[in-house]
Amino acid sequence: MPQRVSIIVITYNAKDDLRECLQSLEKQDYGEVEIVVVNDASTDGTPEFLQSFKAQTNSDLVIVTNETNRGVAGARNAGIRHCRGDIIAFTDSDCVADPHWISELVKAYGHEKVAAAGGRILDARTDNIWKRSSRGLNHVAVSEGYVSYIQGCNMSFDSNILRQYLFNDEIKYGYEETLLCDYLIRDGHKIYYNPQALVHHKHKAKLSSLLRQKYLRGVSSIWYRRKQNKFFMLKRHFVFLMALLFIPFAAMNLSLLYFSLVLFIVFLGGLLRDEFIFGRKNVIDIMAISPFLIFIELFHFAGSCAGLIKFRLLNQS
Repeated sequence: MPQRVSIIVITYNAKDDLRECLQSLEKQDYGEVEIVVVNDASTDGTPEFLQSFKAQTNSDLVIVTNETNRGVAGARNAGIRHCRGDIIAFTDSDCVADPHWISELVKAYGHEKVAAAGGRILDARTDNIWKRSSRGLNHVAVSEGYVSYIQGCNMSFDSNILRQYLFNDEIKYGYEETLLCDYLIRDGHKIYYNPQALVHHKHKAKLSSLLRQKYLRGVSSIWYRRKQNKFFMLKRHFVFLMALLFIPFAAMNLSLLYFSLVLFIVFLGGLLRDEFIFGRKNVIDIMAISPFLIFIELFHFAGSCAGLIKFRLLNQS
């Protein structure tokens, strides 16, 4: 008997993208599918759109409405409570799924001890510099096999196992799926990556949205590192922080200024290295957008500093 799959899509003020996302889920070639949309207190007409879409679709569509905004993890947990599937898959409202997406994800559960599975995330059209800067960052692995984590807009879980863990909703944005994957690996479960399970991800259309995303990711990274007792911040951010701290003392000793410049070069090298390896950008890409990469990375760094204050110095949850 085929396994039933529940697909959770959380949405917040993304009505324009949501239509294309849901239409792609209607076209899945896997028969036993239900779609669970969690409206996380949107104010852009999303409730009316969802009711209209539900009336017109032949798909099994469940609408969950949060009265207040609960963030990514809280909204996902709300959706899980309404799912009836043996497997629960997740994508985002700004993603378009390949017609074979669910079929390919389900194949992964034929491997030993697989509790979670994810797939490849392809970039949608990049028509401005900040979309180009974000391109390629949803990289998990280069080939099929077992992995240590999967990305939020293309992931799935055995529903019975997922209900034992759920997502940690202490923070509203970022790293909740990474933390969950860590717990699964810790407890002896396996995660499988199938690059044939494809979704296309749209990048932030506005600069302000991208900068906000980078800032919140910086805040969340400190929360995650505290949870896992890891080094207290990204190493390249630590190097940049040290570079800044040495600058006020440069007037007393010129060598400190030179040392600060060396640290900044190390920070820049680490940033560009990550873009080359994980962002899969080529040398021409990096040369063209490196000034902007530095600019948006500063917002990530600012978020890390805010996270240090909140989660380390003030010890907030």
